[in-house]
Amino acid sequence: MKKLFFLFTLSYTTFAQSNQKKIDSVRVLLEKAYNEKNSAKIFELAGETFQKQLPETEINKVINQLNAQLGAWKSSEFQKNTDGVAQYKGTFEKANQNVLLSLDKQDKISTLFFQPYTGDKPKKDYPVATDNKMTTPLDMRVDSVVRPYIQWKHTASVAIAVIKDGKVYTYNYGETKRDNKTLPDPDKTLYEIGSISKTFTATLLAEEVVKGKMSLEDPINKYLPDSIGNMAYKDVPITLKTLSNHSSGFPRLPINLYKQGDPINDPYKNYDTQRMFTYLKNFKPFREVGVNYEYSNFAVGLLGQILATYNHTSYEKLLQERITKPLKMKNTFITIPADQAVNFAQGYNEKGEATSAWDLNTLAGAGGIRSTINDLVKYINAQMDKAPEKLQKAIDLTHQVTFEKGQTIVGLGWHTGKMKEQTIFQHSGGTGGFRTLVAFDKENKIGVVVLSNTAEEVAPIGFELLKK
Repeated sequence: MKKLFFLFTLSYTTFAQSNQKKIDSVRVLLEKAYNEKNSAKIFELAGETFQKQLPETEINKVINQLNAQLGAWKSSEFQKNTDGVAQYKGTFEKANQNVLLSLDKQDKISTLFFQPYTGDKPKKDYPVATDNKMTTPLDMRVDSVVRPYIQWKHTASVAIAVIKDGKVYTYNYGETKRDNKTLPDPDKTLYEIGSISKTFTATLLAEEVVKGKMSLEDPINKYLPDSIGNMAYKDVPITLKTLSNHSSGFPRLPINLYKQGDPINDPYKNYDTQRMFTYLKNFKPFREVGVNYEYSNFAVGLLGQILATYNHTSYEKLLQERITKPLKMKNTFITIPADQAVNFAQGYNEKGEATSAWDLNTLAGAGGIRSTINDLVKYINAQMDKAPEKLQKAIDLTHQVTFEKGQTIVGLGWHTGKMKEQTIFQHSGGTGGFRTLVAFDKENKIGVVVLSNTAEEVAPIGFELLKK
């Protein structure tokens, strides 16, 4: 659900033996090619794996997008080299960026990563409280990764779980509400998990498929009112599968999301089924179906509504019946019970200002869930073969690839990719005042959960902790 300024990764593959001088030389060539919008040159600088993940045509799109957002690349200042990945402070016309660059054994680009530069953000002048005992190597590693984030002046709290070798390690930093001096409680403190909700919606779909009640290839019109026109482009129908893997052709958000008088700080609150169906009645598909990836909150929100209507219930009740109760996730909700309201962390925006909670109404399946660290640990363990048998079959189906193009690989809900030799399943989330990540390496049984009640990206924290 989050709105990102820019975050783009081309490859996680790195080689520690990459020489810094060689990286600097390639970086100079990269800057020149970027400023000239010379995608052919950048493609030439890239290694074979990189090229397979991102064809020259896609590089051209990315470079044009970057130039539009950032302007010219004026200079670079080397910051550090970690495991062969060099980090620079990139000075651009419109905004500074962290630029990460590494080379493969043939001195070709294997990693290129841009994200907003954070080094200039003001910091707190006191050490933020934590329950991290700092007695084990893992404790110290977690602190080294989290401490820079939580010490920024605008951040409030971070709750983390690391699942490793069958054991769970939780760490809590900061305050659930500014100045309340209360650390997050892994069992109680509720965070908005945003788009991680999409993986729950995908699981509900997969369960219907496993039962034989639905097919991934079912056209969505099969489950929509007759008054809605044919949801197909060039005779190729939008299907349940394409709603879940973001290849339906629906835009990110519907054009009728807002109406005069709607709350600006709670943008989805008034988006009900009437508005959804009004939008569909007037929508004419204009993109190829199943061909291109375009992240869509509307598509997954619609999928959640279809599943609820098909089962003659609400999305929230379906979620409880099919997922949270079987997995004993007792503190995972859409509507927070009155007696749990005190446990709901206060959200803050990127300036550190308090934000309103988000009510996603009919689009709840796209990002309306609230949960705790320990409940999401149960959810990750279920992804790693620890769910009841019937539910496990549905979960396993969500991991099967349904869309792949360049570096974009999606199952049902879950995004997947390589990080060195690891295969990672992950989904991040973001609402007005929260940023979250769940990610796991199923083969090696390693998982992480990172929850923050500040709209400041936490994915880099999670991916760093996920490394074997």
